[in-house]
Amino acid sequence: MEIIGIGTDLVEVERIKAFAQKSGALKRIFSTEEINYCQARKNQYEHLAVRFAAKEAVFKALPFEGVAFKNITVINLESGRPQVVVKDVRANGLNILISLSHTRHYAIAQVIVTK
Repeated sequence: MEIIGIGTDLVEVERIKAFAQKSGALKRIFSTEEINYCQARKNQYEHLAVRFAAKEAVFKALPFEGVAFKNITVINLESGRPQVVVKDVRANGLNILISLSHTRHYAIAQVIVTK
């Protein structure tokens, strides 16, 4: 397994909360599945923030440019483990490993892309 990219991002939850309260803002960045998942949670802004951090980290780690945040989706497996789906043909054959964590104030994501 060859590592071809690493990305990390740290986000303030309050910044994402302010962004999310703007009309139509969430739909520009997040998939419907991500929005529904986060809004069903007690601490929805922490979950939105960690997904935003994940999108930034994936964007930094990918070996190509030009993928829209809307085409990077973070889902959770039944076990709760996060998984990334990139809707871009250039991502075929790439394995994206992700780790997420958040508190009331900050959210962080780390990504390793392998081939």
